[in-house]
Amino acid sequence: MAIPPTTAPEPGVKSNGTAAVGLPIVRGQVTMKCASGTTMTAVTESTGTWQTAARNSDYPCVIQVSGGTAGGVERTTSLYSIASGPGVSNITPLTDLIVAALSGQEPGAWFASATNGALSGAITPVGLSDALGKVKSAVATLPGKLSLPDGFDPITTGFNATKGDAADGLLEVYGVALTTAGVTQADAGRAAASGTALTKEAFSLTAYTTPNLTAIKMGTSKNLDDTFGISILDLNRGNYTVKASIDADGNLRALSAGSSFNGYVSLLGNRIGQLCTANKGGMDPTMASQYAYVSSELTEVTDATELFGKNFVEYEDCASYGTSEIRADGAFIFTETASGNSNTPDLNFAQAMASNGRVNAENGSVIRGKVYKYVVGGATTYVYLIVSTKQGTSMPALNGETDYVVMGVSLQP
Repeated sequence: MAIPPTTAPEPGVKSNGTAAVGLPIVRGQVTMKCASGTTMTAVTESTGTWQTAARNSDYPCVIQVSGGTAGGVERTTSLYSIASGPGVSNITPLTDLIVAALSGQEPGAWFASATNGALSGAITPVGLSDALGKVKSAVATLPGKLSLPDGFDPITTGFNATKGDAADGLLEVYGVALTTAGVTQADAGRAAASGTALTKEAFSLTAYTTPNLTAIKMGTSKNLDDTFGISILDLNRGNYTVKASIDADGNLRALSAGSSFNGYVSLLGNRIGQLCTANKGGMDPTMASQYAYVSSELTEVTDATELFGKNFVEYEDCASYGTSEIRADGAFIFTETASGNSNTPDLNFAQAMASNGRVNAENGSVIRGKVYKYVVGGATTYVYLIVSTKQGTSMPALNGETDYVVMGVSLQP
């Protein structure tokens, strides 16, 4: 009697990876359906990691993770990925998009119906490279114009589903961007497969805040439903997703009811601005400027002398309370509109642009700044962003005294 061929795993051959959505997927059921006709299963750990033994002849495979929890919340939708061979195969919303682009259909439907031959025919180096390119194009139309780091492959690049990990952070940014754009993971999969955009137009900005001139990724978008979306991922304060409306010039006109922000300044087609929250400000007891932001279309200015002789309108707490001048000798002078009073010239304004900032000995704060310019139609607009933080602290405070955010926008001559 003939002995049937063994189906036991080969020593040392395995598939493994991390299942995550910006948080690890815990106790998710992993099912790996392979071209050999074999199906393997595993359960994700508390870190989102999983692994299963296999044979070299099993590959390629399509993978599903279903159920489990993320951040203690039960997951009701599945995600999909690919294993073209042994080794790392992560399962995330980005790998799910790759499966959608690769198969040209809803990943769950392909997982359920794909035959052994279909898997072998579709999961090829050329097919995967083309699918990854489609995914990159799709996510670039989300708020913030998401981009994948050079050399990063969502499927095969190992990562840890923990705060501070760049790949995990990218998943969090992606999730917030979907919410801001008003689209779902399924919408994103269809866009990746068809080559269509997920928004009408997307913008990338940087927001600055306390403490110590913290730079934060900010995204905005003109959405398919004609709303305007704003997203900010603040590691100290949490994530913000806000809907708004804009005017014909692209500036903010109104924030949606229930917004986390109670005030704003929006200029140059929303290329620069402020967002305020219900904190005590230096000028307004009911609101403080929490973020001052600039578009990626602006160019950073590193030579302070470029500002000499310029006059600015200064904004704090989402309103203008005065003007400032940077004299030809570099002295900074602020003049309050209401009283007409000017402060003592500050001869050390340029020091605020240095990495260690300028110490304000009067109140024990450190002032740090950035300067940008926007050139269009032969006209140049300069903007300075100043963030003051109590010396020696890393707390994201706003009090209008030692901790505040201001912005100055140059007046055209």
